Amino acid sequence: MPLKIYSTDKIEIEKAVLYWIELLAEGKYHEAYRLTLHDPYYGWNSPNIKSVINGYGLPDEMLEEKYRVTASDTAIIKNNIHPYKDIEFYGDLAKKPHKLHNMTIIGAVCYDLPINGEWSDLSATFKILQRENFIMLELNEIHVF
Repeated sequence: MPLKIYSTDKIEIEKAVLYWIELLAEGKYHEAYRLTLHDPYYGWNSPNIKSVINGYGLPDEMLEEKYRVTASDTAIIKNNIHPYKDIEFYGDLAKKPHKLHNMTIIGAVCYDLPINGEWSDLSATFKILQRENFIMLELNEIHVF
């Protein structure tokens, strides 16, 4: 069951994203997959998430593990480039219904991932979806931003 967030506070959304990152860092790809909603267009499943991370944004057949998500609280900031994180809420005119989940798209998240112990330019993007009194995240892409 995807995680329900009961606040539109950016801090609560960031906590949910960091929890998703933590699951990936622990190798819990299935749990991370289940934490978010999914649009079939993107074709996400647990092995695909792992493969795209291992390929640094492109699917990789994983003959060897090259790239993996690591803990965000210990990731090194290299060359004084801080991780990019953006949580944006749309204005009322930009909000629109989501066709698959019977929810309203109210915003978006882009968050860099810590890879091999360093913050990287590999980012995860999510839609922020709202239904009545809670919101959920829908994983869209994992790509170099």
